[in-house]
Amino acid sequence: MRRGTLLIHKASRVNMPGHRRFYTFLTGSFFASFGGWINLLAILNIATYRFNATPFDLVILSAALLVPPILLTRIISRVCGRYASTRVLVVALTLTLGTTAALLWVGNFIAFLLVVALKSAALGFTDPSETLYVTTCIDEAHQSRAFRLLSLAQSVAKICAPAAGGIVAAWAGDNHTMLASIVLIAVAIVLMLASTSNGKAVPEASTTQDQKAASRAPFSGTVVPLLLCVGIYFALAAAVNNQFPLMLKHQGFDKSVLGIVVSCSALGGVLGSLLPMGRHAKQAGLGALIAPALATSVIFIVMGGIFRLPLRPAEWLLATAFFATGFVGARFRVECRLFIARRLADQVASASASLQSAGMLMQFIAPCIGAVLTSLLTASEVFITLGSVAAASLVAVAFGFGRQQHVAGPVAAALVTDADHR
Repeated sequence: MRRGTLLIHKASRVNMPGHRRFYTFLTGSFFASFGGWINLLAILNIATYRFNATPFDLVILSAALLVPPILLTRIISRVCGRYASTRVLVVALTLTLGTTAALLWVGNFIAFLLVVALKSAALGFTDPSETLYVTTCIDEAHQSRAFRLLSLAQSVAKICAPAAGGIVAAWAGDNHTMLASIVLIAVAIVLMLASTSNGKAVPEASTTQDQKAASRAPFSGTVVPLLLCVGIYFALAAAVNNQFPLMLKHQGFDKSVLGIVVSCSALGGVLGSLLPMGRHAKQAGLGALIAPALATSVIFIVMGGIFRLPLRPAEWLLATAFFATGFVGARFRVECRLFIARRLADQVASASASLQSAGMLMQFIAPCIGAVLTSLLTASEVFITLGSVAAASLVAVAFGFGRQQHVAGPVAAALVTDADHR
């Protein structure tokens, strides 16, 4: 954990004048992510070993983890848009801490599911609040770097947390793993409080005249291509996540291959978060958003070909491909936040909440599609089919909405200019 924190601080030693509080916020986000991953692993272990969950029970648990933020999308949007982002984060993390503590004492599976659902609902406020914090507290020139550092914090936490959680669970049990999660979340709360701007609230996005004029402009549809890209991307990944161990087994791969490819994916995510986004980050258009998602689709098609090769070169090529998916995935997540910051500046809270819901919805639905495909097709055919369908869908989004945005640009400029004159 200490190495992960040092890596984040080293990467965050950049020239961001007046934004030193962001580094405190960044460290708090790291501890929150770290505690969240440990918490998730403990929840799965408790469901499996304490309550002897059946496969159907685990499906219900998945619903408790994913559905609440989807149902609360409108409430999350309103709350995040009305109150300071750090205040919302502190309250959400405090509720998360309380529900995590409650998991230590629940005595039956139904109560366990209800507490998990409450915890999931509280966590639904964190990601939109982080996006809003960057867009309102960080200068536009440094927002790309800030989003990359947040992505880095999440990637490092994702790498470190499973090992740390596994060690604690093996030595002290799942209850102590929960206690470790509580401590980490408590540290995150303290850091979030310290990152506030002398008690000042974040300016509300809907209060200025320019933003009121922008909200009257016919651009609410700008969020649609974002949600489509996110839905396609998450459906692509979620469709194979649960089935991938079974695919490796059927293809004759060793058990160690799963751990290798997951580690390679995480390392790719770290590198993708560290490298600058480039000049296109200043515009964050639809093309920059679609490119990494399309690259992931192509990688899936390539992995379909890799599954047809002999085992020895195939396992190393799979590791390379997963490294690429992690790298591209980190870029895609940053591009999504930049798209919101640049193209939906007057709808940050609602767009972020909708973005989160779209991803979670696909993570809930897509595994069912993946299970059906895996039962009918070989591993190679599953990856080629998913990659091809996703690529075709992204190309359709590019053609369908690219022209609309090209035409809408001059109209937007005219409306804003007219509002300024008024």
